[in-house]
Amino acid sequence: MRSADCIGFFSATRSFCEQSPFAPCPYARTSNVERACNTIILHSKVIPMERIRFAVIAMLCSIMAASCSDDDVADAKDDASSTKISVILDTDLGNCNDDILAMQALFYLQQQGRCNVIGVMSSVQLDKARILTDGFLHFYKADDIPLGVLPGEEELFDMIPYYQLADSVNADGTPLFPSTGIPLSQRLPAWKLYRKLLAEAADTSVVIMCIGKYTSLGHLLNSAPDEYSPLSGSELVSRKVLRLEAMGGCFTPVPLLNPSKDGKQDFLTVEYNIGSDIPLAKNVLENWPVELCLLSLEEGMKYPSVHDEMLADYAWQPDHPIYQVYSRYDEWAVGDVGQYWWDAELVMHAVLGEECFDCVRSGTLSIADDGVTTFTQHAGGNAHIISSKTEHIQYIKDWLRGLSGFRP
Repeated sequence: MRSADCIGFFSATRSFCEQSPFAPCPYARTSNVERACNTIILHSKVIPMERIRFAVIAMLCSIMAASCSDDDVADAKDDASSTKISVILDTDLGNCNDDILAMQALFYLQQQGRCNVIGVMSSVQLDKARILTDGFLHFYKADDIPLGVLPGEEELFDMIPYYQLADSVNADGTPLFPSTGIPLSQRLPAWKLYRKLLAEAADTSVVIMCIGKYTSLGHLLNSAPDEYSPLSGSELVSRKVLRLEAMGGCFTPVPLLNPSKDGKQDFLTVEYNIGSDIPLAKNVLENWPVELCLLSLEEGMKYPSVHDEMLADYAWQPDHPIYQVYSRYDEWAVGDVGQYWWDAELVMHAVLGEECFDCVRSGTLSIADDGVTTFTQHAGGNAHIISSKTEHIQYIKDWLRGLSGFRP
Protein backbone atom coordinates (compact mmCIF):
# COMPACT_ATOMS: atom_id res chain seq x y z
CA MET A 1 0.00 0.00 0.00
CA ARG A 2 1.29 3.49 -0.85
CA SER A 3 1.61 5.72 2.19
CA ALA A 4 -0.52 8.32 0.44
CA ASP A 5 -3.44 5.93 0.79
CA CYS A 6 -3.01 5.86 4.57
CA ILE A 7 -2.62 9.52 5.46
CA GLY A 8 -6.29 10.33 5.81
CA PHE A 9 -6.76 13.99 6.72
CA PHE A 10 -3.18 15.13 6.13
CA SER A 11 -2.40 17.32 3.13
CA ALA A 12 0.61 19.14 1.79
CA THR A 13 -1.30 22.40 1.45
CA ARG A 14 -3.59 22.21 4.49
CA SER A 15 -3.31 24.26 7.66
CA PHE A 16 -5.70 22.96 10.30
CA CYS A 17 -7.85 25.46 12.18
CA GLU A 18 -6.89 26.22 15.77
CA GLN A 19 -9.88 24.38 17.26
CA SER A 20 -9.53 21.29 15.09
CA PRO A 21 -8.50 18.10 16.89
CA PHE A 22 -5.73 17.92 14.28
CA ALA A 23 -4.32 21.33 15.21
CA PRO A 24 -1.10 19.83 16.66
CA CYS A 25 -0.08 18.96 13.11
CA PRO A 26 -0.87 22.08 11.07
CA TYR A 27 1.17 20.81 8.15
CA ALA A 28 1.64 17.12 7.46
CA ARG A 29 2.33 15.39 4.22
CA THR A 30 3.90 12.39 2.58
CA SER A 31 7.22 13.36 1.06
CA ASN A 32 7.11 12.92 -2.70
CA VAL A 33 10.82 12.16 -2.69
CA GLU A 34 10.62 9.61 0.08
CA ARG A 35 7.20 8.14 -0.71
CA ALA A 36 8.72 4.73 -1.32
CA CYS A 37 9.98 4.78 2.26
CA ASN A 38 6.55 5.73 3.65
CA THR A 39 8.03 8.83 5.28
CA ILE A 40 5.72 11.39 6.84
CA ILE A 41 7.10 14.89 7.38
CA LEU A 42 5.58 17.00 10.16
CA HIS A 43 5.95 20.67 10.96
CA SER A 44 4.46 20.91 14.44
CA LYS A 45 4.20 23.37 17.29
CA VAL A 46 3.85 23.31 21.06
CA ILE A 47 0.26 22.42 22.00
CA PRO A 48 -1.30 21.38 25.35
CA MET A 49 -1.34 17.61 25.81
CA GLU A 50 -5.12 17.23 25.58
CA ARG A 51 -4.99 18.73 22.06
CA ILE A 52 -2.45 16.17 20.84
CA ARG A 53 -4.30 12.88 21.23
CA PHE A 54 -6.16 12.85 17.91
CA ALA A 55 -3.08 13.72 15.89
CA VAL A 56 -1.06 11.01 17.61
CA ILE A 57 -3.77 8.43 16.98
CA ALA A 58 -4.07 9.47 13.35
CA MET A 59 -0.30 9.31 12.84
CA LEU A 60 0.00 5.90 14.51
CA CYS A 61 -2.78 4.57 12.30
CA SER A 62 -1.01 5.92 9.25
CA ILE A 63 2.35 4.45 10.24
CA MET A 64 0.82 1.08 11.09
CA ALA A 65 -1.07 1.00 7.82
CA ALA A 66 2.05 1.97 5.88
CA SER A 67 4.00 -0.88 7.48
CA CYS A 68 1.42 -3.50 6.54
CA SER A 69 1.72 -5.66 3.47
CA ASP A 70 -1.00 -5.50 0.84
CA ASP A 71 -2.24 -8.91 2.04
CA ASP A 72 -2.46 -7.63 5.62
CA VAL A 73 -4.42 -4.62 4.47
CA ALA A 74 -6.76 -6.76 2.39
CA ASP A 75 -7.38 -9.07 5.37
CA ALA A 76 -8.06 -6.07 7.62
CA LYS A 77 -10.52 -4.65 5.11
CA ASP A 78 -12.30 -8.01 4.90
CA ASP A 79 -12.58 -8.12 8.70
CA ALA A 80 -13.90 -4.56 8.83
CA SER A 81 -16.43 -5.12 6.07
CA SER A 82 -17.87 -8.08 7.94
CA THR A 83 -18.68 -5.95 11.00
CA LYS A 84 -19.40 -2.41 9.77
CA ILE A 85 -23.00 -1.31 9.52
CA SER A 86 -24.88 -0.72 6.29
CA VAL A 87 -26.41 2.74 6.15
CA ILE A 88 -29.20 4.43 4.20
CA LEU A 89 -29.22 8.23 4.48
CA ASP A 90 -32.57 9.99 4.08
CA THR A 91 -31.84 13.71 3.69
CA ASP A 92 -33.61 16.96 2.85
CA LEU A 93 -30.38 18.50 1.57
CA GLY A 94 -31.07 21.83 -0.09
CA ASN A 95 -32.04 24.48 2.45
CA CYS A 96 -30.46 23.66 5.82
CA ASN A 97 -26.72 23.52 6.38
CA ASP A 98 -26.55 20.60 8.78
CA ASP A 99 -27.33 18.09 6.02
CA ILE A 100 -24.11 18.87 4.17
CA LEU A 101 -21.97 18.44 7.30
CA ALA A 102 -23.83 15.17 7.95
CA MET A 103 -22.88 13.99 4.47
CA GLN A 104 -19.26 15.05 5.12
CA ALA A 105 -19.25 13.02 8.36
CA LEU A 106 -20.87 9.98 6.79
CA PHE A 107 -18.51 9.69 3.84
CA TYR A 108 -15.50 10.30 6.08
CA LEU A 109 -16.65 7.43 8.32
CA GLN A 110 -17.20 5.24 5.28
CA GLN A 111 -13.66 5.97 4.06
CA GLN A 112 -12.42 4.99 7.52
CA GLY A 113 -14.19 1.63 7.23
CA ARG A 114 -16.78 2.37 9.93
CA CYS A 115 -19.86 2.01 7.72
CA ASN A 116 -21.03 1.17 4.23
CA VAL A 117 -23.45 3.62 2.60
CA ILE A 118 -25.81 1.54 0.46
CA GLY A 119 -28.30 4.26 -0.51
CA VAL A 120 -29.21 7.92 -0.25
CA MET A 121 -32.77 9.28 -0.35
CA SER A 122 -33.65 12.86 -1.26
CA SER A 123 -36.78 13.85 0.64
CA VAL A 124 -37.08 17.29 -0.96
CA GLN A 125 -39.74 17.70 -3.66
CA LEU A 126 -37.70 20.09 -5.76
CA ASP A 127 -35.69 19.27 -8.88
CA LYS A 128 -32.80 21.57 -7.98
CA ALA A 129 -32.40 19.88 -4.60
CA ARG A 130 -32.44 16.44 -6.21
CA ILE A 131 -29.90 17.55 -8.82
CA LEU A 132 -27.64 19.01 -6.13
CA THR A 133 -27.84 15.86 -4.01
CA ASP A 134 -26.79 13.89 -7.09
CA GLY A 135 -23.91 16.34 -7.65
CA PHE A 136 -22.75 16.03 -4.06
CA LEU A 137 -22.66 12.24 -4.44
CA HIS A 138 -20.35 12.74 -7.40
CA PHE A 139 -18.16 15.08 -5.32
CA TYR A 140 -17.81 12.35 -2.68
CA LYS A 141 -16.91 9.81 -5.39
CA ALA A 142 -20.11 7.95 -4.59
CA ASP A 143 -21.55 7.74 -8.13
CA ASP A 144 -22.34 4.06 -7.60
CA ILE A 145 -24.54 4.68 -4.55
CA PRO A 146 -28.21 4.64 -5.64
CA LEU A 147 -30.25 7.80 -5.08
CA GLY A 148 -33.97 7.63 -4.38
CA VAL A 149 -36.17 10.65 -4.96
CA LEU A 150 -39.47 12.01 -3.69
CA PRO A 151 -41.46 12.93 -6.79
CA GLY A 152 -43.26 16.24 -7.12
CA GLU A 153 -42.48 19.92 -6.68
CA GLU A 154 -43.05 21.93 -3.49
CA GLU A 155 -42.32 25.41 -2.26
CA LEU A 156 -39.57 25.12 0.33
CA PHE A 157 -39.19 27.14 3.48
CA ASP A 158 -36.05 28.94 2.35
CA MET A 159 -33.85 29.12 5.42
CA ILE A 160 -30.70 28.98 3.28
CA PRO A 161 -31.74 28.03 -0.27
CA TYR A 162 -28.43 26.54 -1.36
CA TYR A 163 -30.25 24.24 -3.77
CA GLN A 164 -29.48 27.14 -6.12
CA LEU A 165 -25.96 25.67 -6.37
CA ALA A 166 -27.49 23.25 -8.86
CA ASP A 167 -27.35 26.12 -11.36
CA SER A 168 -23.82 27.27 -10.48
CA VAL A 169 -21.03 26.87 -13.03
CA ASN A 170 -17.25 27.23 -13.14
CA ALA A 171 -15.47 29.92 -15.15
CA ASP A 172 -15.38 27.59 -18.16
CA GLY A 173 -19.14 27.03 -18.02
CA THR A 174 -19.02 23.50 -16.63
CA PRO A 175 -21.25 22.64 -13.64
CA LEU A 176 -19.78 23.46 -10.25
CA PHE A 177 -21.05 20.10 -9.02
CA PRO A 178 -21.25 17.72 -11.99
CA SER A 179 -23.83 14.96 -12.10
CA THR A 180 -23.21 11.28 -11.51
CA GLY A 181 -24.49 10.84 -15.05
CA ILE A 182 -27.76 9.14 -14.11
CA PRO A 183 -30.81 11.19 -15.14
CA LEU A 184 -33.35 11.92 -12.42
CA SER A 185 -35.98 10.29 -14.63
CA GLN A 186 -34.19 6.97 -14.08
CA ARG A 187 -34.11 7.29 -10.29
CA LEU A 188 -36.53 5.15 -8.30
CA PRO A 189 -38.99 6.78 -5.91
CA ALA A 190 -37.38 6.71 -2.48
CA TRP A 191 -39.87 4.32 -0.91
CA LYS A 192 -39.36 1.91 -3.82
CA LEU A 193 -35.57 2.09 -3.52
CA TYR A 194 -35.95 1.44 0.21
CA ARG A 195 -37.77 -1.79 -0.60
CA LYS A 196 -35.14 -2.85 -3.14
CA LEU A 197 -32.18 -2.16 -0.84
CA LEU A 198 -33.78 -3.78 2.19
CA ALA A 199 -34.79 -6.87 0.22
CA GLU A 200 -31.15 -7.29 -0.87
CA ALA A 201 -29.72 -6.74 2.63
CA ALA A 202 -28.98 -9.32 5.30
CA ASP A 203 -31.44 -9.55 8.17
CA THR A 204 -31.10 -6.85 10.88
CA SER A 205 -28.11 -5.31 9.09
CA VAL A 206 -29.30 -1.84 8.03
CA VAL A 207 -29.30 1.42 9.97
CA ILE A 208 -31.52 4.11 8.45
CA MET A 209 -30.59 7.71 9.21
CA CYS A 210 -33.48 10.08 8.61
CA ILE A 211 -32.30 13.70 8.76
CA GLY A 212 -35.16 15.15 6.73
CA LYS A 213 -38.90 14.77 6.65
CA TYR A 214 -40.48 11.38 7.18
CA THR A 215 -42.51 11.14 3.97
CA SER A 216 -40.53 8.40 2.21
CA LEU A 217 -40.27 6.31 5.37
CA GLY A 218 -44.01 6.64 5.85
CA HIS A 219 -44.61 5.40 2.31
CA LEU A 220 -42.21 2.51 2.97
CA LEU A 221 -44.15 1.41 6.06
CA ASN A 222 -47.41 1.59 4.12
CA SER A 223 -46.06 -0.25 1.07
CA ALA A 224 -47.41 -3.56 -0.19
CA PRO A 225 -45.51 -6.62 -1.43
CA ASP A 226 -43.92 -6.08 -4.84
CA GLU A 227 -41.28 -7.43 -7.24
CA TYR A 228 -38.56 -6.89 -4.65
CA SER A 229 -40.11 -8.64 -1.67
CA PRO A 230 -43.26 -10.57 -0.73
CA LEU A 231 -43.26 -8.76 2.60
CA SER A 232 -45.24 -5.66 3.49
CA GLY A 233 -43.29 -2.52 4.28
CA SER A 234 -43.60 -2.97 8.03
CA GLU A 235 -42.60 -6.64 7.78
CA LEU A 236 -39.61 -5.75 5.60
CA VAL A 237 -38.42 -3.16 8.11
CA SER A 238 -38.89 -5.63 10.99
CA ARG A 239 -36.71 -8.21 9.25
CA LYS A 240 -33.98 -6.09 7.68
CA VAL A 241 -33.52 -2.93 9.75
CA LEU A 242 -31.40 -2.89 12.89
CA ARG A 243 -32.63 0.54 13.96
CA LEU A 244 -33.79 3.93 12.78
CA GLU A 245 -31.74 6.98 13.80
CA ALA A 246 -33.86 10.08 13.23
CA MET A 247 -33.65 13.81 13.79
CA GLY A 248 -36.95 15.33 14.80
CA GLY A 249 -39.22 16.66 17.50
CA CYS A 250 -38.84 19.10 20.34
CA PHE A 251 -39.98 18.41 23.88
CA THR A 252 -39.83 21.93 25.29
CA PRO A 253 -40.72 25.24 23.58
CA VAL A 254 -37.61 26.56 21.79
CA PRO A 255 -37.15 30.36 21.53
CA LEU A 256 -37.06 31.61 17.94
CA LEU A 257 -34.04 33.73 17.02
CA ASN A 258 -36.02 36.22 14.97
CA PRO A 259 -38.61 38.14 17.04
CA SER A 260 -42.19 38.50 15.88
CA LYS A 261 -43.42 41.70 14.23
CA ASP A 262 -44.66 43.07 17.56
CA GLY A 263 -41.24 42.48 19.11
CA LYS A 264 -42.38 39.67 21.40
CA GLN A 265 -40.43 36.44 21.82
CA ASP A 266 -41.98 33.59 19.87
CA PHE A 267 -41.40 29.93 20.64
CA LEU A 268 -41.18 26.90 18.40
CA THR A 269 -43.20 23.89 19.55
CA VAL A 270 -43.21 21.83 16.34
CA GLU A 271 -39.88 20.76 14.84
CA TYR A 272 -39.36 21.27 11.08
CA ASN A 273 -38.90 17.65 9.96
CA ILE A 274 -42.08 16.55 11.71
CA GLY A 275 -44.05 19.65 10.77
CA SER A 276 -43.19 19.15 7.09
CA ASP A 277 -45.40 16.04 6.91
CA ILE A 278 -47.22 15.49 10.20
CA PRO A 279 -49.40 12.51 9.18
CA LEU A 280 -46.51 10.41 7.86
CA ALA A 281 -44.15 11.51 10.65
CA LYS A 282 -46.82 10.35 13.10
CA ASN A 283 -47.10 7.03 11.28
CA VAL A 284 -43.33 6.43 11.37
CA LEU A 285 -42.56 7.53 14.92
CA GLU A 286 -45.58 5.90 16.52
CA ASN A 287 -45.54 2.64 14.52
CA TRP A 288 -41.87 1.96 13.76
CA PRO A 289 -41.49 -1.78 14.45
CA VAL A 290 -37.83 -1.92 15.57
CA GLU A 291 -35.45 0.21 17.64
CA LEU A 292 -35.67 3.98 17.12
CA CYS A 293 -33.22 6.62 18.38
CA LEU A 294 -34.42 10.22 18.14
CA LEU A 295 -32.26 13.35 18.31
CA SER A 296 -34.37 16.36 19.25
CA LEU A 297 -34.19 20.00 18.23
CA GLU A 298 -32.95 20.97 21.70
CA GLU A 299 -30.14 18.40 21.69
CA GLY A 300 -28.65 19.54 18.38
CA MET A 301 -28.70 23.16 19.53
CA LYS A 302 -25.77 22.34 21.81
CA TYR A 303 -23.67 22.48 18.64
CA PRO A 304 -24.01 25.80 16.81
CA SER A 305 -22.61 26.17 13.33
CA VAL A 306 -20.50 29.33 13.43
CA HIS A 307 -20.37 30.96 10.02
CA ASP A 308 -16.88 32.50 10.21
CA GLU A 309 -15.37 29.33 11.66
CA MET A 310 -16.82 27.17 8.88
CA LEU A 311 -15.53 29.54 6.21
CA ALA A 312 -12.06 29.50 7.73
CA ASP A 313 -12.04 25.72 8.22
CA TYR A 314 -12.96 24.93 4.62
CA ALA A 315 -11.12 27.79 2.89
CA TRP A 316 -8.34 25.39 1.87
CA GLN A 317 -10.77 23.61 -0.49
CA PRO A 318 -12.96 26.36 -2.01
CA ASP A 319 -14.73 23.93 -4.35
CA HIS A 320 -16.07 21.95 -1.37
CA PRO A 321 -19.88 21.94 -0.96
CA ILE A 322 -19.61 23.25 2.60
CA TYR A 323 -17.38 26.17 1.62
CA GLN A 324 -19.62 27.00 -1.33
CA VAL A 325 -22.70 27.13 0.91
CA TYR A 326 -21.12 29.16 3.70
CA SER A 327 -19.48 31.59 1.29
CA ARG A 328 -23.00 32.45 0.07
CA TYR A 329 -24.58 32.49 3.53
CA ASP A 330 -24.92 36.28 3.79
CA GLU A 331 -26.47 36.42 0.34
CA TRP A 332 -28.98 33.63 0.88
CA ALA A 333 -29.86 33.37 4.58
CA VAL A 334 -33.23 34.79 5.62
CA GLY A 335 -32.24 36.60 8.80
CA ASP A 336 -30.43 34.72 11.55
CA VAL A 337 -31.74 31.25 10.80
CA GLY A 338 -29.79 29.62 13.62
CA GLN A 339 -27.92 26.78 11.98
CA TYR A 340 -26.77 23.93 14.20
CA TRP A 341 -25.20 20.52 13.68
CA TRP A 342 -28.26 18.39 14.41
CA ASP A 343 -27.79 15.99 11.52
CA ALA A 344 -24.02 15.60 11.81
CA GLU A 345 -24.37 14.79 15.50
CA LEU A 346 -26.90 12.11 14.56
CA VAL A 347 -24.45 10.54 12.10
CA MET A 348 -21.77 10.53 14.80
CA HIS A 349 -24.10 8.73 17.23
CA ALA A 350 -25.38 6.28 14.62
CA VAL A 351 -21.97 5.13 13.42
CA LEU A 352 -19.58 5.65 16.34
CA GLY A 353 -21.90 4.48 19.10
CA GLU A 354 -22.79 5.81 22.52
CA GLU A 355 -19.49 6.42 24.28
CA CYS A 356 -20.13 10.17 24.17
CA PHE A 357 -23.89 9.93 24.68
CA ASP A 358 -26.50 9.20 27.31
CA CYS A 359 -29.77 7.94 25.91
CA VAL A 360 -33.07 8.14 27.74
CA ARG A 361 -34.09 4.53 27.35
CA SER A 362 -37.26 2.65 26.56
CA GLY A 363 -40.35 4.60 25.78
CA THR A 364 -42.82 5.50 23.09
CA LEU A 365 -43.30 8.59 20.95
CA SER A 366 -46.60 10.21 20.13
CA ILE A 367 -47.25 12.98 17.62
CA ALA A 368 -50.31 15.18 18.10
CA ASP A 369 -52.34 16.32 15.11
CA ASP A 370 -50.58 19.70 15.29
CA GLY A 371 -47.12 18.05 15.29
CA VAL A 372 -46.27 18.44 18.98
CA THR A 373 -44.06 15.51 20.03
CA THR A 374 -44.29 13.66 23.34
CA PHE A 375 -42.03 10.94 24.75
CA THR A 376 -43.37 8.62 27.45
CA GLN A 377 -40.77 6.51 29.19
CA HIS A 378 -41.72 2.95 30.13
CA ALA A 379 -40.23 -0.51 30.12
CA GLY A 380 -40.31 -2.30 26.80
CA GLY A 381 -40.62 0.79 24.59
CA ASN A 382 -38.61 0.78 21.37
CA ALA A 383 -37.86 4.54 21.31
CA HIS A 384 -34.81 6.19 22.87
CA ILE A 385 -33.90 9.88 23.11
CA ILE A 386 -30.30 10.82 22.26
CA SER A 387 -28.43 13.17 24.58
CA SER A 388 -24.70 13.92 24.58
CA LYS A 389 -22.81 13.64 27.85
CA THR A 390 -21.93 17.03 29.31
CA GLU A 391 -18.27 16.10 29.71
CA HIS A 392 -18.04 15.19 26.01
CA ILE A 393 -19.72 18.22 24.44
CA GLN A 394 -16.39 19.90 23.61
CA TYR A 395 -15.03 16.63 22.23
CA ILE A 396 -18.02 16.32 19.89
CA LYS A 397 -17.63 19.94 18.77
CA ASP A 398 -13.94 19.36 18.02
CA TRP A 399 -14.65 16.12 16.16
CA LEU A 400 -17.27 17.79 13.99
CA ARG A 401 -15.02 20.75 13.20
CA GLY A 402 -12.16 18.36 12.51
CA LEU A 403 -14.14 17.00 9.57
CA SER A 404 -12.94 20.05 7.65
CA GLY A 405 -9.71 18.16 7.03
CA PHE A 406 -11.44 15.42 5.03
CA ARG A 407 -11.52 15.51 1.28
CA PRO A 408 -12.74 12.48 -0.67
